[in-house]
Amino acid sequence: MRSFLNFLVNIIIFLLISVGSFLVAWRFIEEDVILYFTQVPIVSADFELNLIEMEETAEFDWDVVDSLDATYWLNYINIPDDDVHPIGELLIPSIDARLPIFHGVGEPNITIGVGTMKPEFVMGEGNITLASHWDPNPGVRFGGLHLVEEGDYLILRDSNFLYIYETIIYDTIITRYQFYITEYVEGKIYLTLFTCTPDGVNRLMVRGEFVEKVAIEDLEAAVAAEEAAMAAESGVLADLGRLDVEIIIDVVETLEETEIPFPTTDVALAVGGSLVLGLIVVRFSNRGRRD
Repeated sequence: MRSFLNFLVNIIIFLLISVGSFLVAWRFIEEDVILYFTQVPIVSADFELNLIEMEETAEFDWDVVDSLDATYWLNYINIPDDDVHPIGELLIPSIDARLPIFHGVGEPNITIGVGTMKPEFVMGEGNITLASHWDPNPGVRFGGLHLVEEGDYLILRDSNFLYIYETIIYDTIITRYQFYITEYVEGKIYLTLFTCTPDGVNRLMVRGEFVEKVAIEDLEAAVAAEEAAMAAESGVLADLGRLDVEIIIDVVETLEETEIPFPTTDVALAVGGSLVLGLIVVRFSNRGRRD
């Protein structure tokens, strides 16, 4: 009977230590796992066609943007590729964000990417307003939107061009009923991004003003140069004016990355380390009881 009780105690200790240590390790790998499972195929050649196909079914409801719990992404692991129709991409280099843009803010649009708040969507015109879920991980969706600073680039991409905006309003809290942020401002071309605050009560807004429209093929020619400085001096990027050449070239290189790999090594270390720690604690616990 005593040996059975010792065995039972060992199992309980092992489970408590292993599960507890894995939950601690999970905080370090959660972001990469979420990004892997919620990534979607992005085919730039289909952007315009997807916009046309989604015009009749897209939903535009301000109140749908809210906070989610940490396991929301489990609902979207098995989304069929045929149900995913991005109409463009949003890139925020300063926070390493690359998000597919979808027409409308219904689910799963703002869980696996960003959604348009208005039916009108023409890059480089008007006031494009994009919404996405907040996430406790700063690298997932708009979880890092509060880290964007004045002067940071906000970049839209269609099949052929990058539309570059420069941040003029950042880390600004508004109420969930301040609909004016979606409205057109005469004489201005804006890109407005917003998500909910962590408590889900208010909204966090970032706004950029349009700076440049640049052909991707011109930038790809610059990337082919040995150094960004050489590309700028050669005249390929001469028309970019005050834009940071190296950042824009980094963006173009990012567009070539088609898939986020599964963090196999990190997950294996988290699981293996948790099991080993559990065994070590059980061993020392047994030694203490014998002594």
